[in-house]
Amino acid sequence: MKIAYIFERFPVPSQTFLRREVAGLRAHGLTVDIHSIFGVRWFEWFNVPVELARHPALLLAGMRWLFRYPPNNSENFWSTVHAALFALARARQIRRETPDRLHGVWATGPATAATILSRLCGAPFSFGAQAYDVYRHGGDAFLTPKLNAATFVHTTTETCATHLRQRAPKARVVLARRGLVSLPPIRQELRAPGPVRFLSVGRLVPKKGHLLQLATCVQLHRRGIAFQARIVGDGPLADNLRERIAAEGLTGLVELRGAVAPEEMDAEYAWADIFWHTGIVDWLGDRDGLPNVIPEAFAHSLPVISSDAGGASEANAALIVPAGNEPELTAVAAQLAGDEALRVRLGRAGRQWVEENFLAEKNTAILVEAFTQ
Repeated sequence: MKIAYIFERFPVPSQTFLRREVAGLRAHGLTVDIHSIFGVRWFEWFNVPVELARHPALLLAGMRWLFRYPPNNSENFWSTVHAALFALARARQIRRETPDRLHGVWATGPATAATILSRLCGAPFSFGAQAYDVYRHGGDAFLTPKLNAATFVHTTTETCATHLRQRAPKARVVLARRGLVSLPPIRQELRAPGPVRFLSVGRLVPKKGHLLQLATCVQLHRRGIAFQARIVGDGPLADNLRERIAAEGLTGLVELRGAVAPEEMDAEYAWADIFWHTGIVDWLGDRDGLPNVIPEAFAHSLPVISSDAGGASEANAALIVPAGNEPELTAVAAQLAGDEALRVRLGRAGRQWVEENFLAEKNTAILVEAFTQ
């Protein structure tokens, strides 16, 4: 079976999980051809008027969709326009490659492109839908009709699957979590004496709740708890976080590591005693599903503190606190910092959860079955 996989951009360093997904499908014998919406070659743009001439009703149908499902923000509008132009530009090549299936990795532009290409090329389509696609700005404007038209929709959390089924009861929603290709050795040794080490990994954006981590670090410092904290990642809040660290007297206690290459992340997890992910629902409604960094921390036998925003609570080996609740987060962090036996017990439970729920070979097989049915 040959599948045309449609991305916005590929590869993106922060989307290691999508590279694993593609590799897993190929390992099961499927042929996966990569197409990037922002990778159109200059000469392909000449195909746009040709396709419109071949399918004159397509432009009218697109106008009806925009009238019936108007995008509620400029980001969604331009994503839709660009996806439509990409589909027209790339249709000739995809017809020549004759894929059996079309698949958009996101429910936004890639799914829109897959929908249009399905009509132009005569191949069925499916797409992935994650928290960003579903919740930000209320979700993609065309999400419901795409749900109803797709052969299936892939999501990675029960929370998102429930939301999609409520939105389109007749849609076929396939739950297949992401997964790790291999697991690191189980951590055996107890930590050396010294400050307890907190690790956070994620883009520096509001929904990750890094400001809440800093507020908690202030409280831990006031309580006299010896700790160090690292925040791995980059993003628009970097300068804000750096200023807050200095203003709150956390210099030397909290370190912004910036972006770290995937192959160097094992060393970051090995450094840590506790992993925390303090996600919130931001002002646009955006939130995380089940962040891949939580199972990755579990794989390294780390205890995890997370919030009840999005699908993080589905990793039931984590300690879950209400999103945005700094006093409770402080209490849980202080408890875990002072109880090494609890950390070891939670780390073992997390490792077992990963072995049962987050192996790429097992979870990719669910996706393969969805494609081949």
